[in-house]
Amino acid sequence: MNQYGTGPGILHKRRPYLVEAECRVQVGFYARTVEEAEDLFGEYCQAVEDRHPEIVLSMTDLYEDE
Repeated sequence: MNQYGTGPGILHKRRPYLVEAECRVQVGFYARTVEEAEDLFGEYCQAVEDRHPEIVLSMTDLYEDE
């Protein structure tokens, strides 16, 4: 019996679920300028997204490491 009281019992049928998650990554590059560091990060992002298309990386901060 199902929750409404009539008909056959409801089996555990698979239903689609969507999970969204955030991930933090800290990557260091040796670069001469900020623009070069951005380009290197862009290449890194492309390599990650080519291998794992479900992962999308976006830059949140860029600063010179001391």
